[in-house]
This record gives sequence, C-alpha cells and structure tokens, in this order.
Amino acid sequence: MDHLLARLAIDSLSVSKRIVDLLFKSFFPVNEPEKEWCCRCITLIQMNPMAARKFYQFAHKHTAATNIIKLMLAIRRILNSCIQVDFDVTEINDSNKENSTQGGPEVLAQDRAVVSGLLEVVVILWRSVEKALKQNEEAHKYTVAKFGNVMAKYFQAFEDERSTVPLIQLASFMPPAAVPTFSCGVLSRLRRMDSGATPAQFSQLLDCICSWGQVADILELVSDWLSESVPKQGDMASKSRKVQIQETVKAEPDLALAYLEFLFSHTSTREKVLGLGEGPLKQLHTLLGNWKSVLYTHLSSSTEDPNSPKVETALKALMYHGRLGAHLQHNSTEGRFYLLSLEHVATWVADRVLPFLTKRRSDDGGDSGKSQQLATQITESFLMVCRDVFLVGLGDETFKGQILHLCSLVLLSEAGYLCIPAVLPILKEVANSVVPDDNNQDQEIHGESTLVILGVVANIFQKIIELLARCLRKEPEEGQLLCQSAIPGLTDFLQVAQTWEAALLSGVYSTVFAAIIVEKRHLLQKLTFPEEVLIPQSVDEMPPLSNVLLSVILKSPFITRSFLAEVSSSLDSDALSSLTELAAVLHVLAVIKQTGHSKGGIKSAAVSVQQHLDKHAVCSVDSSEIQRVMYDSSVKTLNELLHF
Repeated sequence: MDHLLARLAIDSLSVSKRIVDLLFKSFFPVNEPEKEWCCRCITLIQMNPMAARKFYQFAHKHTAATNIIKLMLAIRRILNSCIQVDFDVTEINDSNKENSTQGGPEVLAQDRAVVSGLLEVVVILWRSVEKALKQNEEAHKYTVAKFGNVMAKYFQAFEDERSTVPLIQLASFMPPAAVPTFSCGVLSRLRRMDSGATPAQFSQLLDCICSWGQVADILELVSDWLSESVPKQGDMASKSRKVQIQETVKAEPDLALAYLEFLFSHTSTREKVLGLGEGPLKQLHTLLGNWKSVLYTHLSSSTEDPNSPKVETALKALMYHGRLGAHLQHNSTEGRFYLLSLEHVATWVADRVLPFLTKRRSDDGGDSGKSQQLATQITESFLMVCRDVFLVGLGDETFKGQILHLCSLVLLSEAGYLCIPAVLPILKEVANSVVPDDNNQDQEIHGESTLVILGVVANIFQKIIELLARCLRKEPEEGQLLCQSAIPGLTDFLQVAQTWEAALLSGVYSTVFAAIIVEKRHLLQKLTFPEEVLIPQSVDEMPPLSNVLLSVILKSPFITRSFLAEVSSSLDSDALSSLTELAAVLHVLAVIKQTGHSKGGIKSAAVSVQQHLDKHAVCSVDSSEIQRVMYDSSVKTLNELLHF
C-alpha cells in the first residue's frame, strides 16, 4: 500500500482537484466552497505518505464499510465513462448527466493522471474494507461482480504503467474466475518473463497467484527450472538435453530464485507457500541442495564452462536451501531432519570447500586466487545462513557444536582469517542462545553443557584475535581492512559476553587485554630515540589492533568497566611486571581517561600499576636513556591518573 500512497503524494494540485471534483460530483452533494476545502485538504494529505496512511486509517475507522463500498462503485461509474462498453449503458449515462458540462468522457479518458489516481484510490479503499467484505458474502459477491465485468475493458483502455499497477492489484482482490481474461495468462507471463526482470515486473503477478490459491503452480515452475538447470551426468544428461531442446520456454534458474526471494520475503506470500505442506517443499529443498555440485565444479575447474550455470546462481541456491530448511524445521512437529541437512552441508564445506581456502600464489596464473575467493564466498554464505538459524532459536545443542567445529576448521585454514567477519556473528548468536534469561528455570539443568559451549566460543574468539594480530604483522594493509570489517562483529560479541559468568568473561577480556599489551609492548621495544616516547591522547594514536579493540571497548561504559576490571586483575596476579609492559598499560589507561568515563576503574588499575612501577625506581638509574625517559613518562602519567 505504501507505494500507492507515495504515487498519490506526487500528484499536482490540479490533478488532485480534478479527482476530488469527480468524486464529489458523482457521489457527494456538497457546495463549491466545501468541495474546494476538501480538495486542498486531500492534496496536502497526499503530499505526505505518512499523513495519507493515517487519513485512510481514520476513514476506515470512522466510516461505515457500506459507504466506502458505495464510494468505490461511484468511482467505478466515473471510470466506466472513459471506456466504450456495451453493457450498463443506463448506469453510465445516468452518472454522466451531471458531468456533461465538464467536457465528457472523451476528455476524461485522455487525462491519464486522473484515471490512474482514481484506480489507486479504489485499491486503497478496497483494502480498507477487505475484512468486512470477507465477512459479508453477499456484499463481496456484488462488489466483485460489479468490478469484474469491467476489468477486461479497463486493462484494454488503461494500458499505461501507472494504471496497470492498481489494476493488477484490484485483480488480486477478486477470484480468478471474476477476471478470466487476465487470470488465465498470469502464469504464462511469469513463465516467459525475461531472466533479468526486476521485482517490480513480477511481484504483483506473484501476489495474484498466491491470493488465488495457485501458489503450487508457481512452485512447480520454480522446481522445474531449478531441476533442469543443474548439469546431470551420464545418460541422464543426454536425456535432459533432448527434452530441453523441445521446450518452448528456456529454464531460468536466476528468475526462479528471484521468485523464491519475493515469496519468502513477505509474510502473506510466505504463509501461502508454507501452507502447501512438507511434500512439495521437501522436493524443492532437495533441488536447491543439489546446486552444491555446481559450486564444486567451479571450485575444482581451472577453465570456465560457458554452458555451466553461473556461480552467483549456485550461491543463491545454497543460501535458499538453508533458509527453506530453517522454515521447514520451524514448522516440523518432530525430528531434526532439516537441521541434519544443514549439518551435512557443514561437512561438505569442511571436506570440499576449505581445502581451497588457501593463500594466493604469485605463480599460479590466477587459478588459486579465483578458487580462494569462491571458497570464501561459499563459507561466508553458509555461515550467514547458520547465523540466521541461531537468530530465530532453531539450533539445538548438537547443531551448535557442529557449526562451532566448522568455525574452528575455517580459522585453521590457511586463508581462514578472511572469514573472521562471518565467524564473529556465529559466536555472538551461539553465546546469546545458551545464556539463560533471569527467569529461565533450566539454568541449573543445562549449566554444564552451557559452560562447555561458551568455553569453545571463548577459545574461537581467542583464535580470531590471534589471527587479526598475525595478519596485521604480515600484511598490514589487508589486516587493517580486515579489522575494520570485523568491528561490528566484535562489538556485538562483547555486548553478549557481558552476560557471562565472571570466569568466562574474564577469559574473553584477558584475550583482548593481552593482544593490546603485546602489540603496544612490541612497539615500545622498537623505539630508538628518547623523543619517540610519547603518551597517546586518543585511540587513533594507538597501533592498529589496539586502535580497533579499544574503539570497540569504549563504545560501551559496561564493556569499559569489565575491561578495566581485567586490567586490575592481570596486574594483581603479577602477570605484568616489566617496565615496557607497565608503560603499555599506562598508555591504554591514558587513552581511556580521555573519554571521562569509568574514573573508579581507571584509578583502581592505576593503583595496581603503581605497586609494580615503584620497583623500577632504582633500576632506572642504571638503565638506558630510553628506559629512563620511559620510566619518567610513566610516573608522570601515573600521577595524572591517580588524581583523575
């Protein structure tokens, strides 16, 4: 409905005035001042889609459905005056007597903006009384009959795009038998649609199919196209090719997936599809899964086969295999067949895809680079599907374990670091799903298994931080891009980790703190001149990984407090004692101090640093000049923190 209201909103004042004028002359007995006032009000309303929506909602709430239907029929009489028909002549002539001075039907028929505006108003009004019509069978039959007997003429007379859109929507409100000329050709139009068609070209046709209860027909078309497009082996391939030569319509797998995208992206159409039951949908699920063979062919082949389906199509099919499986698992009353199917895909990714997730070689002629890129896309796409499964609460303990195992294998692959942005959301969703709510009574029952899963998540997170650090050392430019793409995932994960038990939470922040200190310590150890000992004033002055991690931490006061608690804990355990390490800690605290938050946590950590730093007072006398400058700088920074 929004797009129709938006279209009405761009009408000019003159067009809106003519629409209102026609409506009121045909139905409402009002005088000219009242008509002018109504015209201006509706024009202003139509200029704002939100206001238009509220206006029609108000009209629906405070206007009887009977009167709205009468208004729709009045608009129908106006539209009928635009076409030459051989029925309802008396009705048309009667409706035109009062309008004879306005220029006649010929003038109105030429004003397409007015005609399309009237059609759009009818759609909006029909939608507002749709529920009432369904409850009153007699009124529904009457309204459908009145519009049904002119729809064919409307389609012939009003062929411009803006008029066609509301006409198709009107047709979707009626039974297919009421608009036979149009309804009998909808499936054929969908079958012959160009492969590059946009949703705007087929969305309304699919809406019609679903509203008419013919969704099984479109699902059969999608299944046929997906089945015919997957290359087959041996004799079956020859038979398939012979059949396809005789087909008058070429299989369009991209269009089939576009149809699926639309059907599953809208609640009303998705419910119609899922309402077909498991039988035909299970077959479609299997067909989508068969496209893995296309992906492996592209992975393992060094040459492009022009007759092979596109890799982008196969990737989409793999994702829809998982999405459809999630829907079917959600509707399944027993068993875990579709979760098991996803676990099989996870095994396929581990066995067939990850071997290609290797670093690019300079002497491979580009083949390994292409395979690596595709292997990354496949892995990321599958992990995205798994994230969505966890997001809607479908993954059981076994499934979580399988996918976490796959994440570990991904990160252990030679170029697995490329998939870090896709792995982090998995960790977040798994952690979020196993941490019980405050009122969850199952906490004690599943406590042990929860700790095991969260322990695995923490270990994978540690591996991610190690890979980011290694990538920054070996490939600084690529590493910085990777870190930037990982920031959303890191932020979400640390937010969820806040709900963990103290021991597990400490492990997560211990990993983050260690990574920051190691990087900063390494930088301080490389200094060659005393003048290079500088106290950072912001995260931008920290080394790359520390920059990213601190920027994530400082977004949340809660995360900052947890991080500072880990800093104090690490210092109290004597894990850090060298002057370089203490200087690195003070640099971190100085950056956090600039935010003005967590004063208590900063002072507590500063006191812990002071206890260790005092031990270096005597040693600094006999140390190198850089060490003495570093000590003096640390003492100055420490005093500033203690008096913060």
